[in-house]
Order: sequence, then structure tokens, then C-alpha cells
Amino acid sequence: MPDLEELIKTYKQKITASKEEEKYKNEVIEPNVNEIFNKSFKDVFKTIIETLNQKVNSNVISYKLESKNRFSIEGKFHRIIFQIGKTEIINSMISVNIIPLCIWKGVTKHLGPISFIKDLETDCLKWDLPVRSVESYAKILLGKLAEDEDFYM
Repeated sequence: MPDLEELIKTYKQKITASKEEEKYKNEVIEPNVNEIFNKSFKDVFKTIIETLNQKVNSNVISYKLESKNRFSIEGKFHRIIFQIGKTEIINSMISVNIIPLCIWKGVTKHLGPISFIKDLETDCLKWDLPVRSVESYAKILLGKLAEDEDFYM
């Protein structure tokens, strides 16, 4: 049976480690994830949608920021929500899933998975997309929606 002093020491170590992990998560991981999601993903959609709406002189697609980890694009019957999912940390690698959900006339469908991995040591960012870039992904997705007559406002 462990004595009380050993238990106290063990719990203090756990508390210290937990505080250090939380600090690392808040000061290193979350800022990196938010910067990538905002600048390399969300802003790509926002720029393309704003340009498209301006060029066609109509608000055919609306872009809505719902929180720091979530945004949506919307047409008449479609709404696609993109939100940050689970973040995993392995050594100096951050792996993040982005969950795209399509709501069409009240039915929710999961779109294909999107994820990225960032190596904090080399600052290398790699996307796992069905196409070569986030911009291509956004254009293809918006193109598919444009072909659907229900999407227009």
C-alpha cells in the first residue's frame, strides 16, 4: 500500500505536467492551428466568394464566420459548414482535421475529409486534400455547387 507522501508527490507531478501541457497547447499549438485555419483555409474561401459575388454583381454565395474555429458558405438550399475537428500532437507535429458538413434541404451529409499536418521544427505544412491545393478545392466545390440549380440565392 502506498503511503500518503508518495500519493501527494505523484499528484503534484501530474498537476505540474498538466499545467505545462495546457500552457504549451494555449501558447504554441492553438495559435498555429488558428493561423493555418484562418489564413490558409478560411481566407481562401472568403476571397474567392467575395470576388465571385463582386464579378457577378450578386450575392450568389454568402460567407459567414460563425466562430474562430467555424465558418459556413450558403446558397438558397445548401449550407456547408467547415469546422476544426480533433487536433493531435505527436512530438513536434500538429495534425488537424477540418470537418466539412453539407446541409441540403435539411439533410446533413459529410463531405470528404480534409486535414493538415504542420511540423513545428521545420515549419513545413502539408495538406491532405483530394486536389493539389486549398484554392483548387474551394473552386471545385463551388463549381459543383454552381451546377446544382438549388444552390443559387
